[in-house]
Amino acid sequence: METDVNLHQMLVVDDKANMRHLLEAAFRDKGFEVTTASNGADAIKQIKERVFDVIITDFNMPGRTGLDVLKAAKEVSADAQVIVVTAYGTIEIAVEAMRLGACDFIAKPFKLAEIELKVDKILREKNLEPLREVAAPSLPEERRMVGDSEATKQLLKMIDKIGPSRSSVLITGPSGTGKELVAKAIHEAGPRRDRPFVALNCAALASGVLESELFGHEKGSFTGAVGRRVGRFEQAHTGTLFLDEVGEIDPGIQTKLLRVLQEAEFERVGGVETIKVDVRIVAATNRDLREAIQTGQFREDFYYRLNVFSLRVEPLRQRPDDIPGLVDHFLRKFSAETNKDVSEIDDDVMGLFMRYPWPGNVRELENVLERAVVLTEGTSVRREDVPPEMWYAQDAPTVMEAKPAAVSEQAGAEDASLIERSDKFESEMIHGALQRFRWNKTKAAEHLGLKRTTLQYKIKKYGLE
Repeated sequence: METDVNLHQMLVVDDKANMRHLLEAAFRDKGFEVTTASNGADAIKQIKERVFDVIITDFNMPGRTGLDVLKAAKEVSADAQVIVVTAYGTIEIAVEAMRLGACDFIAKPFKLAEIELKVDKILREKNLEPLREVAAPSLPEERRMVGDSEATKQLLKMIDKIGPSRSSVLITGPSGTGKELVAKAIHEAGPRRDRPFVALNCAALASGVLESELFGHEKGSFTGAVGRRVGRFEQAHTGTLFLDEVGEIDPGIQTKLLRVLQEAEFERVGGVETIKVDVRIVAATNRDLREAIQTGQFREDFYYRLNVFSLRVEPLRQRPDDIPGLVDHFLRKFSAETNKDVSEIDDDVMGLFMRYPWPGNVRELENVLERAVVLTEGTSVRREDVPPEMWYAQDAPTVMEAKPAAVSEQAGAEDASLIERSDKFESEMIHGALQRFRWNKTKAAEHLGLKRTTLQYKIKKYGLE
């Protein structure tokens, strides 16, 4: 296989597909050409054919273990840099791995940041370029926006456009839709991506405490102020300050925030020194701020200062095309955290997910899948792994538009839209693949190049059951 010699070369070895995918995605974003192997024998073959800057291998695998991979790497090159990963983090394994030449050892479950630090250390010791972002800057896997709906695609396009500016952004939408992820994506899409991103939930603090959190305070400025405190504005200098639930801020503090937005300066509570800051403000709310203006709870001038750009995050029930990708994302995330390999959900569960109205939005879906991954005993989320109350809501309005038979009829009309024609073509392709593989959904999904969760959703969408 042809490789890019300008990229660091990494080999990831793990018999769990979710762990391979997690590490592969994370380190490709960090400037690596990543090769994966699902077992020790395949890894050893790769090691004999290629030179890798870093090898990350699971310890406990069927057949050839991580120690076998380590030994093979050291036989090829005494300088091989191997990190051994295991859920069985005993002292004995660590000692044996280090004795055989492993440069480091990490126990599951681990945070991506932990292993990234270890890899960065290896690169620096080898005098190689440290971890970097490549191509379009992107967030780590657990913080990346996920979705294939038209609403999400349009949102991402807007983020790309407004990211490079320093103008304020107001994000609106119901609770649990991922407004903080949107704020982080805006930060990452601009020149401030390497500077601080500081978040503050304005609804969680009383007015006096919020003022101190925002602007800081001087020693003795109030009872309990035993020393100087640097506020969130100073912490976010040259970066981005995210004000979540901005609609809950007291009008008095809104006035002080308006001054910072206009003059880029403020004083700490109890202080006289004027502090200049360069901060981009991104705010979010689930309230109707125009209504709050009418009732005197929100300053109109402050609203217009915040609302230079406005982004709306729709509730999950209005963007069902996002559900398969979110399901796949959360299955990988929680499988990695629990050291399981849960990669599918049963058809009746997917059907439920498409019927359920998701009042808690993406946050509720995330919680449901975290619970399911913990409870399931196999590789698929089953009916009994889902909260019982969700099944009682089966008669609630369906999440997706009912299209089944109508798709073919509408798409056959001469004035059928491009979307309808595309749907008809996609429906026929999926139906043909299902017939070819005798309704084996796993094989049909592989043939079509789809994730199984996505295929399950599209079967429901087009009424192909």
